[in-house]
Amino acid sequence: MDGVRALACLGVVSFHLNLWSYIGHVWHPFFGDFGAMISSLALIGETGVLLFFLLSGFLLFLPYAKSMLFDSDWPSLRRFYIRRVFRILPAYYVALFLMLFYLNPDYLQPAYWDKILLFLTFRMDLPATYQQLNPPFWTLAIEFQFYLLLPLLAWLMGRLVRWGSLRFRMLKLSFCLLMMFAWGVITRYWGFKLADTNQLDAFIPHALLQVLRPYIFGTVSKFFESFAIGMFVCMLYIYLHHAPEAEQMRFRISRFCPLLLTFGLALLFIFNIWHYYAIYMIHLSLHFLDPYQVFLESYRDIFMQDGFSLAYGFFLFAILHGSRQLQRPFEWAPLRWIGFISFSLYMWHDPFVLYFQASLLPHFQYMGWSPVAQYVVYAFWVGITTIPLAITLYRWVELPGIRLGEKLCRLIERPQQKVEVAAISAAEGREAIPAATVSGLQPKEKI
Repeated sequence: MDGVRALACLGVVSFHLNLWSYIGHVWHPFFGDFGAMISSLALIGETGVLLFFLLSGFLLFLPYAKSMLFDSDWPSLRRFYIRRVFRILPAYYVALFLMLFYLNPDYLQPAYWDKILLFLTFRMDLPATYQQLNPPFWTLAIEFQFYLLLPLLAWLMGRLVRWGSLRFRMLKLSFCLLMMFAWGVITRYWGFKLADTNQLDAFIPHALLQVLRPYIFGTVSKFFESFAIGMFVCMLYIYLHHAPEAEQMRFRISRFCPLLLTFGLALLFIFNIWHYYAIYMIHLSLHFLDPYQVFLESYRDIFMQDGFSLAYGFFLFAILHGSRQLQRPFEWAPLRWIGFISFSLYMWHDPFVLYFQASLLPHFQYMGWSPVAQYVVYAFWVGITTIPLAITLYRWVELPGIRLGEKLCRLIERPQQKVEVAAISAAEGREAIPAATVSGLQPKEKI
């Protein structure tokens, strides 16, 4: 998954690089149907954000899915929040304050303090701060809000799922995730189509809905359907790797994974053509889509992100269950290395892209450099500035934060471990284990 995370990050970086070089007239789209399809690939990296959401849904739901389906210990609430806080907050707050002091000092004026509060509390996806200060920040708000809600959502699902046969549990958990997916689609439709109308006033006062809108919908949705797809892939993964009767099924599925991977990539390409037509190239190319223009424009914001998420769902499932030949490219050491620094790389690349766009690119264009040379220098600049900074922040901010969170988890859990070991000893009629020995024990499941 480190390799997949790296692809998601590199996709977003390439999107901003290509988007701003397009705006700066470094490159121009090809015309004609085939040329437009090729040009659309330059901007497909925007969907890397959705792959990040799927990865979060998959990885963070793993212990909950295992507990629901196979009655393993329920994940610790304190451990979950401590690990998430110390994984995200140190690097984010360092980036936030550096950008405030050095890139946007105007935000330090009292008139902007209400916006700073939104950034500090991970509400920068609201309309007041959406894509301000640093455009990628809004996605961190979506992620962090999902972290806050996931234990509650999992607990509610667990109340329904954790009884009955394994197949019955799978059915109930699938239903729960389908409801979560439906909630994401419904709120997206409401936010884009109904929120500014009076069509729901008979059920809920319009003023109340407007108050709730930033927290239910935000500015472009909370992406619950994307997280739900990642959680569904997680459920299938847990079942296929822990159910005794699933061994043969896992072997048969692995034979079809190349086909599933191809289907997911094809679906991704199709939806990207839709997105490209509706945003960048309407009336210029892809005229075979003109008869569907009204539909493509009207429902782009509602259904297109779900299509991208489904495509990445097939992609992720195929990678997880495919053969070693299919998985090996994602285990390539340089790719995994990018995955390790992806958080800081994701946060910091856009300011350097924008700086080059505003301050350096005009000089190369004035000197008459060719578009290819301009693009090469553009990409080289982003690489030599952002990657070293991301490595530095990963080494000196992210890793210490992760280690501090793990140390805090151990300090909190150690007294509980002593109590549990003493209870086990008393129940078995043995002499209590000395404290010096208890302090070195592993968590409960490894005792």
